[in-house]
Amino acid sequence: MDQVFNFDKSLQQRLKEYKDVFDGFEILPASGLMKEWGFYLELTLDPNGWQAVWKISRTTCDSLKIPFPTIVLVIVLDVDFTSLQALVKVIAVQDESHVIPEKHYVPLIQLWPTKAQDKTVALNLSSTANVIDMVRFFYIHLFMPWDFDDDDNADWRSKHLESRLRLYYDMKNGVIPKATSLRLNSLLTEARRMQNKKELIELELEETAIAEDSNGKYIDELTDIHLRLMEIKCEVEILENPLLRKAFLRRQQQLQLVNTEDVQEPRIWLIQENGQVDSYLKFLEQVKMLYPNEKVIVQPNLSQTLENGGPNDSFILSEGKYEVNVITTLENGVILKGIGNRDNIILDSMLDDIMLDFQVDHCLVENVTLNASASQCAAVIRKGKVTFSNCKIIGDGVSTIHQGIIVLAGAELELINCEMYGFYIALVGNSGSRVTMQNTEIHNVHYGLKIYDNSLINVHKCTFRNCKDYGVCVETEKSLSGENHKIGDFDVLNIIPQVTTEFVSGVNNGKGDVLINRASQINAVEDLFSKCDPTVSMEASDEDMMAEDDGTGDIGSEFDKTVIENNRNMSPATV
Repeated sequence: MDQVFNFDKSLQQRLKEYKDVFDGFEILPASGLMKEWGFYLELTLDPNGWQAVWKISRTTCDSLKIPFPTIVLVIVLDVDFTSLQALVKVIAVQDESHVIPEKHYVPLIQLWPTKAQDKTVALNLSSTANVIDMVRFFYIHLFMPWDFDDDDNADWRSKHLESRLRLYYDMKNGVIPKATSLRLNSLLTEARRMQNKKELIELELEETAIAEDSNGKYIDELTDIHLRLMEIKCEVEILENPLLRKAFLRRQQQLQLVNTEDVQEPRIWLIQENGQVDSYLKFLEQVKMLYPNEKVIVQPNLSQTLENGGPNDSFILSEGKYEVNVITTLENGVILKGIGNRDNIILDSMLDDIMLDFQVDHCLVENVTLNASASQCAAVIRKGKVTFSNCKIIGDGVSTIHQGIIVLAGAELELINCEMYGFYIALVGNSGSRVTMQNTEIHNVHYGLKIYDNSLINVHKCTFRNCKDYGVCVETEKSLSGENHKIGDFDVLNIIPQVTTEFVSGVNNGKGDVLINRASQINAVEDLFSKCDPTVSMEASDEDMMAEDDGTGDIGSEFDKTVIENNRNMSPATV
């Protein structure tokens, strides 16, 4: 987004900046970091009067009952340097139909100062934008959830600062293999989710009188969380240490070479849950019809097997329920196929992030049910072509932030004989994406299909029914003959050259089958104070204040039309 400040700094630039922040201490424990940031910000950050874009986090959108993403323009009324938060007032909302409270406490790292500002206000804007970038990068990429529990006698700066910076830049520059980077990001996302959950439980125990049996349940849950955080910490610290990282990557490379030499052709993995002999025999008979002469490998755990699989492997699932316990990134050419009734072949996940993450040339998911009711998103397609055939994809049916499948620029999605329901937005085609739908039904969502300019869409023999808002929503920056939006049946889509529809029906869609909406742009106000607007005050108003969430929400890393967020997130509000 051109109107906000963006920074692309080298490792040495970042290292020098952080050494300047934390200079003057022989020992600076993790518990003292936030205080030092507060001191530094008081010297470098304008305390009020500047405008910024606030891309509201998923969790805040959920609590406000507004869709994600929602972007607003705010003015900073005050900065609390001790908590690294700002009191802001909303000036403009990108979608005017979304009504939100006027004032909020927002973590500084969720604000992007705009280049344009009120000309009557004297600001040190470059310094303000730069220091917010420093804080944001620090808490997203360098501060880990387990740092909260570090010994106060340990020096965080000498122990972690440079090593974690080098780890980040090694990942960014491709020194660390892609698969290892994806694994690391997945672990850190899980760790932050665990930390947030741990804090909520501890707060509940402190503030609420809980029955003894419930108290025991909470203690058990906290114990499990501590154990999992320790496991993740051990794995991440191996990669953080330069010598251990070098040895680890060398061993991974050797194992990969051995596996490549042993595997002469794509493998067929049979995934069968524990069960009775008859269910095994039935499954094997069905497999035999598909692969009468091929060699197969039998495994009980889907997640572990996917990690051990390679390009062009096939994973055949029997009827049963399979838990996806880490963000699963499928390899190129993989086939994930269920045998039997798709309603009985369920991929379940307790992750509140992304369930399936595709970065492939091509991949097929067939005859399974994805239960993404606990996840923010069922699947993200980042590159290549992914086909879902005869699949059911289910959301929670309640949240305003849950999305089904997101297709990013340059990626392609094909839906054949599928059913999707229970999401706020079932399917998102970003600018530059390609989506093909055939014999597919989307129902009981707010928006069935949401697309942006320059996305190629082909919809054939599909149904959109019981959509609370619209079956199809097109967000465009192009002129609509003097109108801001058009509403109608699917014939309205004929004015969009990249969209092709044939035999598409809409049934009982709340506001209409199709909305074509001209997207409004949020621009900084250059004469905000010249008219002496009495609604803009530099003092907090308790009665209309909306407390920001505890900072556990994701931090948006871009302001284009991409509707997913950076998975590596952490707000200083939780420190």
